[in-house]
Amino acid sequence: MASPRKSKPGKSNASKATSRPPTPRKSAPAPLSDPPTPATLLVSPRSFVRQLQEVDLVWWRYIWVPAVAGLLGGLAYTLLVRHAAVFAAANSETAAPGLATSAVNVLGTTFLSVFIFVLMWGFGRVGAGFGGRAAEVYGASFALMPPLYLLVIVVTLLTPAAAFLPDAAGVTGLGSDPRVLERAALAQTFQTSAGFALVVVTLLGTAAQFGFVYAAMRQLTDKPIQAVMGTLLPLLPALMIQLIGVSPLLFAR
Repeated sequence: MASPRKSKPGKSNASKATSRPPTPRKSAPAPLSDPPTPATLLVSPRSFVRQLQEVDLVWWRYIWVPAVAGLLGGLAYTLLVRHAAVFAAANSETAAPGLATSAVNVLGTTFLSVFIFVLMWGFGRVGAGFGGRAAEVYGASFALMPPLYLLVIVVTLLTPAAAFLPDAAGVTGLGSDPRVLERAALAQTFQTSAGFALVVVTLLGTAAQFGFVYAAMRQLTDKPIQAVMGTLLPLLPALMIQLIGVSPLLFAR
């Protein structure tokens, strides 16, 4: 009786190999989306919101924007008031302000700008809720201010120094009190185009930020009431702080 034929091991292994399903290749991870630039909020709030929703919430993402705005605002303010300080020192035989005074003005305005951002973030978070992403939206809204402050700086540098000072006839009646002299020079500074522009940019520019904020929060929350609350709650405190910041110019007599 003939023995049964044994199958060749090579053929059986080949058949097993051909019967195995192909190993699926691991797909490459999807690239991370880039956050929108702050200027996108000013150009198209809808595009800003669409790109922002594709990234995780990072509260410090745009904190540098209010810092830059405050730095330029402080520089614009320092360039304006330096004429009044020098004028008061020259007519009262007191020491003229140095570089430290200018640095304090610039850094103080920068700190004030960041503080206003934190205030906007806090009140906006209460009004619009977590979905409003107040930290990022309010931080990006400060992108409106640097170009305006740069414009004020250019106008200030193009204005003759004599335009910021009281006329010679009025100086004799001011006495030698440096505070009186400085207030008189600040009042004259406010009458110039540069001084008036700084006050307008600071107050109306801040108010305009809330228009862009509302447009973004309206898309993010999809609830008009929350968007309105997230916009209105920080409005008055922010404007009051900015008003205090420009009060030496606005209320100088």
